[in-house]
Amino acid sequence: MRILVTGSGGFVGSHLLPRLAADGHEVVPHDLAQGDLAETSPVAKGIDAVIHLAARSFVPESWQDPPAYYRANTLAAANVLEYCRRSGSRLVLVSSYVYGTPRYLPIDEDHPLEAFNPYGHSKILAEEIARYYARTFGVPVSIVRPFNLYGPGQRDSFLIPTLIRQVLDPSRERIEVLDARPRRDFLYIGDFVDLLARLAASSVTGVFNAGSGVSTSIAELAELLCRLTRVSKPLADLGRPRPDEVLDMHASIEKAARELGWRPATTLEQGLEKTLAACT
Repeated sequence: MRILVTGSGGFVGSHLLPRLAADGHEVVPHDLAQGDLAETSPVAKGIDAVIHLAARSFVPESWQDPPAYYRANTLAAANVLEYCRRSGSRLVLVSSYVYGTPRYLPIDEDHPLEAFNPYGHSKILAEEIARYYARTFGVPVSIVRPFNLYGPGQRDSFLIPTLIRQVLDPSRERIEVLDARPRRDFLYIGDFVDLLARLAASSVTGVFNAGSGVSTSIAELAELLCRLTRVSKPLADLGRPRPDEVLDMHASIEKAARELGWRPATTLEQGLEKTLAACT
């Protein structure tokens, strides 16, 4: 297949492009050098599928500049969907942070959507545009909702890189976190790109969660990283929880297993080992 990947230079794109090429696909990358998708649609010809990764994704920043997030995440998605409508391409749209406070666990794809921040709201709106294009114009759309991704190459501002940096820094005597209580569903990047590759090459549509199916606390993460690195450092909980913090969140991944035969192949320990190996 000939697959267009937007946001190809980002964290997910850097892992996805080699995977698609290894599967025998012709990959057409698109990043800002090829045009701002909030202003224009892609121009590539002969595209069978689009995997839309391009987005602003740092949630705290979305509070400082909400319009930039609506522009990059919602308007750009609309332009990509219009491109798919005109070109006859299928779309795999990556979304996230759309469930709000869990009403039940594990969270399945039918869980109500609720925006907790401008980033999440921008993604909910992008999903709504995608559903409209699928319903009205017949664009084949798959929406993938990853939970907490991690792996080599992730920006330092995210949780696991922040913990790793503190664990490996010999000048730091302890590992500091704002709140050690929250539990999150961590998915290794290699397993996520496997799901994206399966969806792009299939005719399956719909919404799919991408997670491990279990949750791990920040305190447990820090302990595991210390064990893997043979570093002994205490964890300092600074006791500064975020307002309306969600203490536990993990995904139901049964739909992806049932319809795509996908389950994560990488345990948290294995994924952290790979991530740590890339830091040395």
